[in-house]
Amino acid sequence: MGALGLLEVLDRDGQVRQAVAVTHWPLRVGRALDNDVVLSDPHVAAEHLSIAPDERGLVLTVGATRNGVRLGARKLRAGDDATLRAGDATALPAGGEPITLTVGQTRLRLRLPDHTLAPELALAPSASFARRLGPFVGAALLLVAGLLFKVYLDTDPDALARAAGAMLLTTLVGAAVWCGAWALLSKTFTRQARFGWHLRVFVLASLALLANSAVPALLAFALSWPWLSDFAFVGDIAIAAAALYFHLLAVEPAHPRGLRWVAVTCALLGVALTLWFNVQRSGRYGDELYMSHLFPPALRLARPVAVDTFIDGLAPLKATLDRQAREPGHGDDAGAAD
Repeated sequence: MGALGLLEVLDRDGQVRQAVAVTHWPLRVGRALDNDVVLSDPHVAAEHLSIAPDERGLVLTVGATRNGVRLGARKLRAGDDATLRAGDATALPAGGEPITLTVGQTRLRLRLPDHTLAPELALAPSASFARRLGPFVGAALLLVAGLLFKVYLDTDPDALARAAGAMLLTTLVGAAVWCGAWALLSKTFTRQARFGWHLRVFVLASLALLANSAVPALLAFALSWPWLSDFAFVGDIAIAAAALYFHLLAVEPAHPRGLRWVAVTCALLGVALTLWFNVQRSGRYGDELYMSHLFPPALRLARPVAVDTFIDGLAPLKATLDRQAREPGHGDDAGAAD
C-alpha cells in the first residue's frame, strides 16, 4: 500500500534531521525503545504521544507526559487529544499543509499523502568565481573610495596620508572583528560560518551609511529643506536595523518573520531614544541646530529669498528667545548667569 505518511524530525534551522516512513497506525512517539519513533530528547516521556485514525479522522492523543505537546500554537496536556485531519483517515481530500508538532524540545513535522508539496525551486545559475566576486569587489572599492574622499575633505593636506592610512587600517580591523564575531555565531548555531555573507552585509551597510551621510545634506541644501539633514539619523537607524536583520538571518535562518520583527522593534526603539536624547540636549527633535552644509552654489535649486523677507521671517523668533532668556540657567553656567 506504500507509506501512509512521513514523520520528520527537524533541527533548529528547520532542516530534516531524521525521517521515518509511517507504514501503519497507530504511530507511537516517545523515548521508550518500543515506540515507532524513538527520540533522545530528555524532555520527552517514555510514551509521549500516539497518532491513530478513529471515527473523527486522524487523531493525536497525548500520553503520560509532564510537558505536553504543542500543536501549532495550541498546547495539549497529558490525556488531551486533537483531530489532525477530519473524516476518513485513509481518504485523500484536497491538499493541506504539513502538521507541525513540538515534543519537549524537538520539532516534528507530519506529512500525509494529501498534503501539497511546495513548488520546485530553481537552481541558482552557475557563475564563475570572478563573476560572483566582481560585484562584491566593486562595492568594496567604492566604499574605500568614498571613505578616502571623506577623509580628504575633513583633513588638512599635511596630515592626509596619515589620516588615510589610519582610516584604512581601522576599517579593515573593524570589518574583520565584526564579521568574525557574526561568523562565530553562525558557526555555533548553524554549523556554517557564512563569513562571506556577513562581509557582504557589512560592506553594503557601510556604503548605505556613507551615502546617507551625504545625500540628505545635499538635498537639504539644494531644496532648502533643512529637515532632511536634521532627521538623517532615521535613515542611519533604518540601515543599521536592516543590517542586523541580514546578520541574524545567517544565524537563525528558520525564523525570518521573527527576525523582521526584531529589526523593526530595534529601529523604532532607536528612533524613539534618539528623539528623546535630542530633546533633552537641545529642546528639539532634530540633530542640528542649523543647517551647516555648504555645497557649490550651482547645486542650489531653491529660489533665493530677499534679505528683507529673510529678516521679517526672523521676527517670530523674538518671543522664543525672550522666553529662554528669562529661564534660570542650567549646568556650569548657572552660577555665572546668576
